[in-house]
Amino acid sequence: MAWIVADAIMENRAGHSRAYTLWRDAAVKAQPLSGDDARLVKPFVRPVFELPPKGSAADDHVPGHVGEWLWYLLTREEHLTGHELALLEPPSWSVTEGGGDGFVVHRIPAGTDTSLIFKLWEIKKFTGGGSVSGTITKAASQLARRGDEYVAKISWANSTLPGDLGQLMTELTELWMRADPRGGAGVSVSTNTASVPKRSAFTQVTTYLPQLVHPGQLRGLVVAVEDFNAFATQVRGYLWSAL
Repeated sequence: MAWIVADAIMENRAGHSRAYTLWRDAAVKAQPLSGDDARLVKPFVRPVFELPPKGSAADDHVPGHVGEWLWYLLTREEHLTGHELALLEPPSWSVTEGGGDGFVVHRIPAGTDTSLIFKLWEIKKFTGGGSVSGTITKAASQLARRGDEYVAKISWANSTLPGDLGQLMTELTELWMRADPRGGAGVSVSTNTASVPKRSAFTQVTTYLPQLVHPGQLRGLVVAVEDFNAFATQVRGYLWSAL
């Protein structure tokens, strides 16, 4: 699973550059790159994961970014009855970049252009011991305080999309501000299996987003890995393996 995440990260970040093919071949063969080939790959790895052997002193950057990628990959593969995935924003280039962590648009009913619905997600990681409740509360509070800014930035970034997606972007901020049934919010937390809540941990989200009262407007996701911090480090290790 760590390899799948690392491969997806690098493929997305490198785009049409040769960097992805160079990185993947070197990682699979366990033969680190050198010279100009290594120089080409490094700028795509450094912004989040820094470079071997030491990496970054910001220990929360790598697990935070890996948590966003887990949400993204799971959302991309999720099959919701009657929903067709219309737009899924990949995680940002840098973990310090301002804006919402996740944004997804579905077309309903699937296969038609009758309606588009969207969700703005805040994605966190919890690598400590105990309960994830405080982390979920922090995410919900952040959506309540800064959701207007996040959707405004998303509408600007996607303003040139054609058709009904483009039309959605012109209305996006207003739809969010008036809690229109076509919009909604989600909170995702990646954590250790020992910290998985034994009952619903998302009940407090309604306290911070009380205006989202329509069915399906709020979603919550907990992604658990036995030792999430170690898993994130393993993802970084695969990204580093070509350098």
